[in-house]
Amino acid sequence: MNTASAKPRSWDFSYFKSDLQGGLVSFLVAVPLCLGIALASGAPLFAGIIAGIVGGLVVGALSRSAVSISGPEAGLILVVVSGLESLGSFKALQLAICVAGVMQLVLGVAKAGIISNFFPSSVIKGMLAAIGIILILKQIPHLLGYDADAVESLALFSWNGGNLEALLTHAIRQINLTALAIAATCLAVLLGWERPFVKTHAVFSKIPAALVVVLLGVGLNEVARALNPAYALGGTHLVQLPVPQSAAEFVGLFTLPDFSQLTNPLVYQAAVAIALVASLEALLAVEATDELDPLKRKTPTNRELKAQGVGNFVSGLLGGLPLTSVIVRSSVSINAGGRTKLAALMHGSFLLLSVVLFPRLLNMVPWAALAAILLITGYKLARVSVFKQHFQAGLTEFLPFIVTIAAILLTDLLIGIGIGAVVGLFFILRETYKNAHFFQHYTVQGQEHLRISLGEHVSFLNKASIMTVLKDIPADTTVEIDGTNSAYIDRDVVAAIENFRETARQRNIQLIFLRTGDSYAQTIAEQPHVSGKEADFEAYYKLFENNRNWVAEKLRRNPRFFEAAAQQTPKFLFIGCSDNHVSVSEITGTAPGEVFVHRNVANLVVSTDLNLMSVLQYAVDVLHIQHIIVCGHYGCRGVKAAMQNVEAGVVSSWLSSVREVMQRHQHELGKLETEEERYRRLVELNVIEQVYNLHQTDTLQQAYQRQAKVHLHGWVYDLHGGVIRDLEVDVRRDFAEYDTIFRYQVAPEGLRKLSGELFQAPSIYSMSTGAGRSPILAIPPFDGDDALGVP
Repeated sequence: MNTASAKPRSWDFSYFKSDLQGGLVSFLVAVPLCLGIALASGAPLFAGIIAGIVGGLVVGALSRSAVSISGPEAGLILVVVSGLESLGSFKALQLAICVAGVMQLVLGVAKAGIISNFFPSSVIKGMLAAIGIILILKQIPHLLGYDADAVESLALFSWNGGNLEALLTHAIRQINLTALAIAATCLAVLLGWERPFVKTHAVFSKIPAALVVVLLGVGLNEVARALNPAYALGGTHLVQLPVPQSAAEFVGLFTLPDFSQLTNPLVYQAAVAIALVASLEALLAVEATDELDPLKRKTPTNRELKAQGVGNFVSGLLGGLPLTSVIVRSSVSINAGGRTKLAALMHGSFLLLSVVLFPRLLNMVPWAALAAILLITGYKLARVSVFKQHFQAGLTEFLPFIVTIAAILLTDLLIGIGIGAVVGLFFILRETYKNAHFFQHYTVQGQEHLRISLGEHVSFLNKASIMTVLKDIPADTTVEIDGTNSAYIDRDVVAAIENFRETARQRNIQLIFLRTGDSYAQTIAEQPHVSGKEADFEAYYKLFENNRNWVAEKLRRNPRFFEAAAQQTPKFLFIGCSDNHVSVSEITGTAPGEVFVHRNVANLVVSTDLNLMSVLQYAVDVLHIQHIIVCGHYGCRGVKAAMQNVEAGVVSSWLSSVREVMQRHQHELGKLETEEERYRRLVELNVIEQVYNLHQTDTLQQAYQRQAKVHLHGWVYDLHGGVIRDLEVDVRRDFAEYDTIFRYQVAPEGLRKLSGELFQAPSIYSMSTGAGRSPILAIPPFDGDDALGVP
């Protein structure tokens, strides 16, 4: 049988169609934005396109973000302008971008990605809502037909002193009816595409709305041109991609950095600015796009820094602008269906193909159609329901959220996030101080008990209040200080509590200080004056606390968790090994009640084991289990004890079944070179043999006769890797092979092959020759004998 395990897929193509749509739509939006950012930065226009290509292909390939798309971003405009002014040439700036990429690589190796964890979720969601509002407001001029301001900077008041009010006033004075008609039609199509009729339609549901809008915009503009050329949009109203006239001209668009500037300290000054701004924006952007991800995956931030570093190095080397993760095009991709990193790769590929194959076609796309797409994207980021949700969560959530929005609208992205983070930090410190500990008095058998539950974050600010409570505790009291819920307890607080332990003994106060995991064990180890009895008592209490924490966490995620678990009807019986310390629910990701579990040493199926036989009958006849799994694990100490023939009392007798398996397959095991290989293979052979034993039990044979749908499986679990391997045991096929080839009867003249129904696995078996007849012996050849030879 084939026992090879399937290799995990490096690429997920199950969302290929959705990723194709997401990549295509984000590409259409990105082209004018890349050009606009390059124009606003004072760099060559094609530098923006290069950065977009590198962001899609290089960063997209290296990053582990599922939905983020990288490229040039408006937040880097000021850094680029400042760098160009100080360095004097774009080629020198390219060198600074390359150096910045190396710095980002170093930050990734140094695990600086943890910075993103210090920003509250309310601030991140406020950032998304602010970007949505800005997108909506900034598209109004484009909807009216004013397209001179091509760059979509993430601030209402741009760095060069312009303001939105002046932009809107100017746009209203220059309303273009053709652009207005295209925008209105495109918006109607986008809104109509959200209707249930379109989403469930066999044809329309398979066509991305944004693609329809772009084609519609081009078509309407061409109709206007046919009616009267004066009505048609042109110039800045359309995408303006550079059109190289020859291969040499195309190659000339790429430039190398000026490496002679390596000794110029201004290069490194500009590189530091680029690296810091690009890294912070990238970390915040992936945090935000993870919030938008429908599948709620988390991006490894250190890996993201490394990917961004390589991307900036390549972009600077080829003549591109600095790049970072861009929320706008990422959210456009997600709204269009993008679900994996293939969308980013599609995005970069389309950008590359567009400048090579059909730049003139892209230059026919009106800004008004793209503005309609961005307007809907902005609305989805800043829905009214998002504001309601944070308002209902209370002031501690709503105030950082709304302050972040206001600060971003009035300043820019980074400054606004910084202000929002400061407000969020204030509320965190306030709540930490207020909720650092809670008290509970109760009596056990006439003795006073005081329980002090510490908060999630206990800083030095809480030391005084905690010590005040401890000093006022009356004599002859048991005090339980519970720190199992605390993510952080300041060392000064821990030291103060342990110092109190000494004075507490003099007043007959028993102090129990519960900590989490390794921290708790280390505290006990470092306190030699703590008696063994007291330490055991603390460990015992910790079990109850762990249970309370587990219940609270389950109810937080699902208030009806235990009600649902009690009503579960399991479809699986799991026969595992007592030595496997990882629970079945963790290995398989199942909820309590989904799997019926039985464990014994070495996961054996023995017909004289009444415990297992009772479990099996109940599972098959009462619960109507559909799948029975025998699961062994590499590193099984039961199998090792049997293999080494270790005498261990009752266990040695129990493991005789494993030794029989080893004897039966000694020929195969003897061919393996190392002891470890034989050990691992014996674990697998033992599982296969137990599946055979399971098949021949009366409970399963009766289930087969009544046509019950019961399937048997053999698994092996890797303790070190956590991966389950299906040994693909096909019991019915295997028994059919033995039934056909190996059939013998003991007779005076020797062994004689017989017909009949074989119902046991390879060994010395009884065999039924028909109803009413007594069974006879069937002796299949042992391992290494010829198929039809005499054993």
